[in-house]
Amino acid sequence: MATPSVVRMNHPSTAVVEAPPAIDTPALLATARAAAATQRAAEVAAFVAVADWADAHTDGKAGAVVGDPIGPLGLWHDDPSSVPGGDRFLELGGPGAPLVSEFCLYEISAALGRSVASGRPLVGDAIELRHRLPRLWARVHAGADPATQKQALPVWRARKIAALTRTLTAEAADFVDRNLAPVAHRATMPTVERLVAEAVVRFDPENAELDRADADAGRYFTVETSPVDAASPWTGVVPVHGTLDLADALDLNNAVQRVAADLAAAGCDADLDVRRSMALGELARRQTALDLYGAEADAGQAAGSTRAPARQVVLYVHLSDAAIASHRPGDGPGIDAATGTTGIDLARLENTGSLVTADQVRDWCRTPGTKVVLKPVIDLSGHVAVDAYEVPDRIAERVRLDRPTCAFPYCGRAARGLDLDHTEPYRWEAAPGAGQTSTTNLAPLCRGEHRAKTHPSLSGASPPDFSPTSADPPDRRWHYHRDPLGTYLWTSPHGLRYAVDSTGTTPLN
Repeated sequence: MATPSVVRMNHPSTAVVEAPPAIDTPALLATARAAAATQRAAEVAAFVAVADWADAHTDGKAGAVVGDPIGPLGLWHDDPSSVPGGDRFLELGGPGAPLVSEFCLYEISAALGRSVASGRPLVGDAIELRHRLPRLWARVHAGADPATQKQALPVWRARKIAALTRTLTAEAADFVDRNLAPVAHRATMPTVERLVAEAVVRFDPENAELDRADADAGRYFTVETSPVDAASPWTGVVPVHGTLDLADALDLNNAVQRVAADLAAAGCDADLDVRRSMALGELARRQTALDLYGAEADAGQAAGSTRAPARQVVLYVHLSDAAIASHRPGDGPGIDAATGTTGIDLARLENTGSLVTADQVRDWCRTPGTKVVLKPVIDLSGHVAVDAYEVPDRIAERVRLDRPTCAFPYCGRAARGLDLDHTEPYRWEAAPGAGQTSTTNLAPLCRGEHRAKTHPSLSGASPPDFSPTSADPPDRRWHYHRDPLGTYLWTSPHGLRYAVDSTGTTPLN
């Protein structure tokens, strides 16, 4: 919006219009560039700190590196069986890079405000660059100084290179490092990919041949049901992608094209792209089993052919009373409780976190062959407890409805299918009636986070409150408890504290 002119009245019959003050645009550019330089320097400092953290949590006793005979096991070298489910060393870099403690990933990831799924590749990239690509690592370091930033390798570009070189032999990685370092700050990713491919063929021809022979193993097909993968998670549509065998891809394309034409002939007036997307659903509903026994088995089951039922897809749909009761066929739009105005009714898909319209749920339920199971409404305000260590279904269902995602800091994985952990450790010697397995003493945790909470980390510096004169070893575990409001309060092995509630994670120190 343009800045309004200033009108100054000097006399009842005259007015002087003053021009708006001039904007110093060169100064704005200078400010933006200086801030960007400071940001790049801070990013380099953080990345170097991650590499230092990883080096502080390597297997220093054995000096083990990726490629050692013990390396692929990812276990402790003293006695792998002595700590079942405990900390272990992981291969995060390529051959020759040191092994890194798994549990250290949880601490550094939370400190950076990341999930472990995001922090693990970050640590792996830092290890790869420092120990296997030293020339590129030096170029990253140049970004810490504003005077050399123009020739520096940005952290994001360095990480993309590290991700490509991690499977290379030490000689091949050195080849990429030597040839790429002088121009890495301006080389395009296709150039990097061609150089990496050349390194594989030059220094590891046997594996290059195996890669070509095993290319079929890289085929995949993915339906992205997670809301973070959808451009608009509230619309009820998700992306689908994959890598197919060429012949299979051509067959699929022909089938999709044919069904899309059938839909048009049947009166569907959507454009071609929409009809092609609808065709995939039609194909999935039509073909519920593979005919592996030939045409002679089409007559029935006598020839041994087995027709499997269609795959059952379970969706946990949450609808409001208004969405269920207010609409009948022919009704107009209802009143949105959140806005107080006319709007659409929304339903929440618990297992994907997405929002869809109630009308879309009705369409799904009307699809032929759909099995609809209604479960009673559960009062989450009630307290249910048992003495047994095992969690009964009625309690597990309440816990996952009350806390639909993992309770670990910065982790957003859906709670269904995760472990249910006793927030206050279960005491086997407790008297009957204690009710330790209850809706208020359980939290959903991913298996890795559950292990990090249960077992100590065996690597790294002591926590800040540990006294070297103490007779007890430092407790390198994660600790947490749930407050009366349902917030999980976590303390890391190094004393960092986090609050996790329904809105996300908040660092407390």
